[in-house]
Amino acid sequence: MTNFYDSPNTDWSFIKRKVNELFRDGKVKEVQLQEFSNCFIQLARRHENVLSIEYKEMLMPGGMKILLDKINKQKQKSGSDFDLLFYLGEVWVELRCQILPTLQLIFSPIKHTQTSLERITLSVFRDEVVLKTDIVIVLKELARHDGDMYLKEVPKSVIQMLLILGNLSNKDSSSQQQKICELCSLVVKPYINPFHKEVECSIE
Repeated sequence: MTNFYDSPNTDWSFIKRKVNELFRDGKVKEVQLQEFSNCFIQLARRHENVLSIEYKEMLMPGGMKILLDKINKQKQKSGSDFDLLFYLGEVWVELRCQILPTLQLIFSPIKHTQTSLERITLSVFRDEVVLKTDIVIVLKELARHDGDMYLKEVPKSVIQMLLILGNLSNKDSSSQQQKICELCSLVVKPYINPFHKEVECSIE
């Protein structure tokens, strides 16, 4: 078996380009989808263990950076911090409805023994997109001005996003997961924070 890192891998380069295209455009051209799938299947037969690591540590962070850049560019155009919630909600819907199903279709040959492909993808989205925005500042500022009335201004897509991310894993006690649960408590009332009594966590 050849070493995945020994020489430039044209299959791997193709896959990286198609993943970036998926995150950038929200889809891969239908005529290229079968080629994408076949290319990955061939590569997975030779390097399945390496691909599992590369998916989490290279492909997903690169893709999520594209999504974060989309949000930041839209926010700069609008000039309003409060529009962040709207753009974050849009990106979440795109990820859940278009990007993730395509990733699951293409990368299903990878066997994840402990963590599903969906959970890996959403965990990276949590760390590399949601928690790198100013969502905490925006939600707290809304609450300061409007009290609980601000909840009506939070897009339903953002509430859904936080609740799904907040339930990624009962065994995940990372600081990132704690911060997401704290965000859930800002947009869902009442909300039982699983970390409230166990760990004191600040999202300042």
